Amino acid sequence: MPIKNELIVFGDTKYKLEIAPAKVDFDGYQDLKDKITKIASDWNNYVVTKDSYNSDKKTRAELNKLKSDLDSKRLEFVRKASDPINQFNDQLKDLAGRVKSAADHIGEGLKFFDDQARKAKHQQNLILLGTIAQEYGIALQKLEYDAKWDNKTASRSAIEESARKQFDVILQQENARKEAIKVIQDKAENYTKPSMVANPYINMLAYKGLPDILKQMDSDHDYLLKQAQKQAETKRKQLEAVEQHGDKYINKNTGEVVDKIYTITLRLTGTKEQLTQLSKFIQDWGIKYEKVGK
Repeated sequence: MPIKNELIVFGDTKYKLEIAPAKVDFDGYQDLKDKITKIASDWNNYVVTKDSYNSDKKTRAELNKLKSDLDSKRLEFVRKASDPINQFNDQLKDLAGRVKSAADHIGEGLKFFDDQARKAKHQQNLILLGTIAQEYGIALQKLEYDAKWDNKTASRSAIEESARKQFDVILQQENARKEAIKVIQDKAENYTKPSMVANPYINMLAYKGLPDILKQMDSDHDYLLKQAQKQAETKRKQLEAVEQHGDKYINKNTGEVVDKIYTITLRLTGTKEQLTQLSKFIQDWGIKYEKVGK
């Protein structure tokens, strides 16, 4: 019996759909089941022997053919019973596809205006965030922009609150970096001979903590100090063996000219730190110098 009153509603229109459950009258099923059961059970405890091998092989082929016939008939009748359902399924899938195509077409037009609205919202957000960045004294580029801020649902207050949290963290990091740079610079300036330059250690802040950097500075200075002591000792021994005659250094024992003395005039330009470091270097090497002009 068909099942009545199943409806498909489209707008204000209702379409009646009658569904009849698939029905198969198989009067001979029990008889076929009994025969199959007997055939299968007869072989359950059977033992294949060398003498029965050929006949057993033939029997197996007959059983496989019987199974194949049963499967073939089953699939044939299932397919026939399923045809109306498959046809109905294909029809409604086709109709749904047509509706989706129309919706997608409209969606493309809507997307244009949605994109325009997002771009406008983005520009408004940049103005807001730029003002906040100026307040903090931080470059806007350091802020990690959240794409969700461009959504229509993102309120101005929520965007500002989220941005300020980021700026607070950035400001703390920058202040900590400035303090660390000052500590490194002061430490470098306080070293006695040999002198130390701060910049390489300031660059280390990108991947190393301040305590480790300060330890590194002490270690490096100890190494330079030992090297300077070795060089000074070597130079002392060299100077003891020579004496100056005019613009030449002469070995006192052999009379050999060891080196010549040159005088050059330079005009140096650099930062205070650079010139200070250069002056220390000149002194460390025993180079005579005098200031020329102002």
